[in-house]
Amino acid sequence: MTASQINVSIPSEGVTKRVAITNIIENAADPNYVRRNIITKGAIAETELGQVRITSRPGMDGVVSGILLDQ
Repeated sequence: MTASQINVSIPSEGVTKRVAITNIIENAADPNYVRRNIITKGAIAETELGQVRITSRPGMDGVVSGILLDQ
């Protein structure tokens, strides 16, 4: 399964946008997941809007959702 889009919640604006995932920056589950761009809950992804923490379980839910991190 692959994911190229993510639903990003922007708390400051109170909206949700669908944007493209460009890269996985950090994954606490396993450092090797970053090199292989594997998405799990809690991973930090780089998107067009900025860095996003994944809040859904992509393998179980079938959808990738996240929240925009403050920069």
